[in-house]
This record gives sequence, structure tokens and C-alpha cells, in this order.
Amino acid sequence: MRSLPSFAWVSAFGFALAACATSGGTGGGAGGVGGAAGAGGSAGGAGGSGGLSIDSGTDGSAGKSALVYVHTDTTLFRIDPTAASPSLEQLGDFDCVGDTGEDPAMTDVAVDKDGKLWGISHTQVHELEIANKTVHCAKSTPLSVGLDVKFYALTFAPIGVVSPTEEVLVAGNTAGELWAIEKNGDVSQRGTFGDVPATDGNGHTYAKTHQAKPWELSGDIVFVENDGNPIGYATVRDCPSPPATSNCNTTDTLIEIDVSKLNKASILSVTKAVRGQIVKHTSCTDNQNTAYGSMYGITAWGDKVYGFSRSGNLVEIDTNDGSACLLSAFPNADFGGAGVTTKAVVIPPPPK
Repeated sequence: MRSLPSFAWVSAFGFALAACATSGGTGGGAGGVGGAAGAGGSAGGAGGSGGLSIDSGTDGSAGKSALVYVHTDTTLFRIDPTAASPSLEQLGDFDCVGDTGEDPAMTDVAVDKDGKLWGISHTQVHELEIANKTVHCAKSTPLSVGLDVKFYALTFAPIGVVSPTEEVLVAGNTAGELWAIEKNGDVSQRGTFGDVPATDGNGHTYAKTHQAKPWELSGDIVFVENDGNPIGYATVRDCPSPPATSNCNTTDTLIEIDVSKLNKASILSVTKAVRGQIVKHTSCTDNQNTAYGSMYGITAWGDKVYGFSRSGNLVEIDTNDGSACLLSAFPNADFGGAGVTTKAVVIPPPPK
């Protein structure tokens, strides 16, 4: 359960990623400032400036490295989740949250198609600038929502989905609703995640008291354009009395979103398929977890989703069936969000 609402304004920035094998264990790398070292890693991490670079193969395929933005409530990092020993590189602290009169935390970050970094807190979105080991909020826009609306995720709908000429911000709240956000902060509902089924289609059963109840958003959403055939994913949870967050399943579920359905205002389900509960893959050597929850940040590349949990876990998730494995643990990094470019190269999962 999140203690704070989280947005993820996710869009295009330079990124390349080669999918890792799900059979990875718990080997971790150096922890950046504010993040402890993963298992087998050493402490450390360097400060740096913003900007993520593309490393592509000569045939246009994904390169061998990936750099993505991730963050805690107060501090921004970047990381290559595909490295043999992933490590956090600290970029700086946010300068507009945590003080008197400010929202208590930055609840998510994202990058637009032009490489500009944005963040979101409880009541505002912020245009961010990274300089001198500080993440500066250069411009803030209040959100025109009621006090009972708590957003936990944000992504960009690719060009042609909501608007024919530009990417449009889409947010998700804990009640399992998706909302388009205009530049002035106004919002309009674009769908829901639908209801919890009896099973995930992979042999895992949901509690009878949770079945036929609306999915709640557990963590994050991510959309990619996929050469004009957009693909979307979300991490959700099943609960007995949504949108109440008590007694929910502690194991997240990965669902696939039919991004094209967000083209008009709607309260109908936009879920395309339940990919599966995020449980340990049979070949995973993680001896600490049997399942994974609180995936507050997700990114997508190839046939994988990379999840960043509130407990500091970096987890690789198979988009076919939701099976997963721990890649690295950062015990002091209570992740709040992550993002990937809408240009990310993905492999569509098989029909389900």
C-alpha cells in the first residue's frame, strides 16, 4: 500500500535495453547515495547530470545497456537494469518537496518526447531541471482534481491515441481509473482496469471475496507506441472493498492495456488481458521472495517489464505470464516511480 499518491509522467527519452534472462538471482550492484548496495555489491554511487543516451545496435535493435530514471520520495537516480550488477547513480534531491507549504514527496517522474524531465507530487506537476546535483522545479502546474482523487501512476498516450498531433498525459488512480490530463491541469476519465477474474489464466486463483471487484492500481502504468500499434501495461492488485486499500493481495498482477481504447472519454474497461500474477519464475534463484508486490515504477522493453518496488527491489517480469525474478535489491531505496520512452522497442506478448 502506498502512503502517498504517485504519478508517473512517462514519455520519450534516449533509452536502449536488452532483455535479461528471467533466471537471474539476487546479485546486486553498488547503491547510490540514498540507496544501499544490492546483494554482492559494494556501496557507492556517483552524482551526475541529467540526460539519457541511446545505445542501439547497427540493425536498429536494442543495444546492450539501458539507463532509466527512478526515484525515492526525495531523490532522483538513474540505473541500467540490464547490467550484471545494477547500481543507482544519484542525480540530486528535488528542491520543491518536503518543506513547509510544499507537498511531502515527489511521487513519480517521467520524460517527454523531447527529453524534458517532469515530476509529479500530491497536488502539482513540475517541469524539472538537473544541475549541480540538484533537481530543480522550474515550473509547477496545479491539478484540477477533487481531494478524493489520488493518482498513483502516469504515462503518455502516444501520438494518435488521445490527440492526432501530440502525446497526451494519462494518469491512473488507486480506484483503477485512467484519466487524461490536459496542459492546464484539467482531467477527463478515459476508462478503468475492469474487474478481478476468478484466475489469472496461469493457474493462480484470486480470493472469492476479491473476484468481480474492480482492480485497484498497485503501482504504475507504461505505454509505448510500438510502430503505430501501441502497447500498455499496468501493475494492479485485487482487494475485497475497492477503492479501500485494506486486506489487499500483497502479490501484484501484470495486466495489458488496450491503449487505443483511451481515444474517447469512458468509464468502461480498457484492460486487454490479464498477463498473470507476479510470482517467482520456476528458474529464478531468488531465495528471499516467492512473489512480488508494490511495483510502484515499471518500464517496458523487449518481452520484459522491469519493476521497481517500494521495498527497493528491481524485478524483471515476463510479459507473457507475469512470472518474475529479483535482479537486485536496494534496501534503502523506497522507489516511487520509473519511466521509459514511448519509443521503447517491445515484443508484443502472445494473445491470451
